[in-house]
Amino acid sequence: MAASQPNKAKAEWGEEKDAASEEQLLMERAAKKLREEDAAEARKKKDEEHKAKMDEEWQMFLEHKRYEARIKENDRKTLEKRKKEYEANFKKMLAEAAAKRQREHQRFTERVKEEASKLRKREEEEEEERKKKKGKGPCSTQ
Repeated sequence: MAASQPNKAKAEWGEEKDAASEEQLLMERAAKKLREEDAAEARKKKDEEHKAKMDEEWQMFLEHKRYEARIKENDRKTLEKRKKEYEANFKKMLAEAAAKRQREHQRFTERVKEEASKLRKREEEEEEERKKKKGKGPCSTQ
């Protein structure tokens, strides 16, 4: 039976080896599971950060588009306001120019009337002088 004892010892050592390797396998599976959980958690955290970053960039993009739209609208309103002011000033300028031309025409008409009156008066005076001269003539006996 002496021979069976070493086998028994080997069997116990093998059982210890099996128990240790089973323990090792269990530890490796637990470590693998924890690594997978950690990796999944890290991926989830990374995905959340990426989503948050994308949401922030999208909000910034939308804000920028709204800002550009406000600027365009303000530019359009400013341009429209300037156009209206320009048209109003142009109409005012045309009205002032027309009034000025009217005044100048009226002044000219008055000057023409005055000049015509002076000419008529001068012609009448010349006519009277001619009649006087004609009546006297070179012979005083006439």
